[in-house]
Amino acid sequence: MICPFCDRNLLLRERPNRTCSHCKRRYALDPKTNSLGLSDARVHRLLAKLTDGGRLKISAHQLGAAALPKSTPTKSRSPVVEALGCLWVPLLIGIIMVVAGVSADDVGPFTVFGAILIGIFVLGMTIAAISGGKKRGTPHPLSGFRSILLSDWVGVYGALPAGIVDDFPSRRVYIPEGARLAVLCRDRGIAAFLVANGIPERYGAVIATEVEQVPDALPVLVLHDASAPGCRSVVRTREALPGRTVIDAGLPPRAVMNTLGAPVWYGDRPADDLIEWLGESGTLTKGELEWLARGCTVPLTAVRPAKLLAAVGRTVERLAATTPADPERREAEAVGFLTWPGEAGR
Repeated sequence: MICPFCDRNLLLRERPNRTCSHCKRRYALDPKTNSLGLSDARVHRLLAKLTDGGRLKISAHQLGAAALPKSTPTKSRSPVVEALGCLWVPLLIGIIMVVAGVSADDVGPFTVFGAILIGIFVLGMTIAAISGGKKRGTPHPLSGFRSILLSDWVGVYGALPAGIVDDFPSRRVYIPEGARLAVLCRDRGIAAFLVANGIPERYGAVIATEVEQVPDALPVLVLHDASAPGCRSVVRTREALPGRTVIDAGLPPRAVMNTLGAPVWYGDRPADDLIEWLGESGTLTKGELEWLARGCTVPLTAVRPAKLLAAVGRTVERLAATTPADPERREAEAVGFLTWPGEAGR
């Protein structure tokens, strides 16, 4: 890797304890010791690209998503498949020993030991089958990345990289003066991204991460991942806010599922009853339901920041243009005086 301070090309043995052996300065990230293969220099290159040369602010997970390999994560294997991989050797040896022992004149310890090995295989497969319903979930591709920045990067440089904003604290809501609408986004990093890039002040938009935080009478845009839980959040929000204008701002599965090069992540398949429930809600097509049922996800963090900000801006601007600022008109909206085209009764 290249030293971020003296630009020397360092071999692994030349950078012990994340310290350059030439300039003696300590850096934050070593590509050999973090799952994304990030170095300080690569972080700076990615930030220059993602922030449009410093014009935008982004979240830590938006940076991490850009650093992920282009190949999508694989699905986790079932316990039965893992057991087969671990136990086929003792099974094979056990069979050979039993066959050899039975064929010999003296059927003794040799055969018994082989039978024990076969028993180990059977026991292992039985345990794996029993635990099949409790298989390990596929880890999130960015699991732990934010904590790496907070510990390693902040530990060396004293602050997050320039251009990165930290996630919203839990239960925080951002309410600008003259609020005219609300944007509900459960991803606290994306919520911080919207605030840092001026969406609230530009459009009079409240930024909330929980439906309980949405002020009364305001129409609501729900911003979510293209995923089964994300699509569920739109339906749940409409149920929680009856009589309110609630608009699905995306990301809808149909916008990405057939798009070449879309950053699709594959995780654990959602529960069958969730897919069935989404189907009954009438908000998704059969193709979208099948795509979601395979465990496909396109998270908001994987969308290029400038593109995401522009899309959110267009959607918010469209709603803001039809949303009056004075309280009496907002109260009329709350009881259906004004509705978003195509959204009435949903």
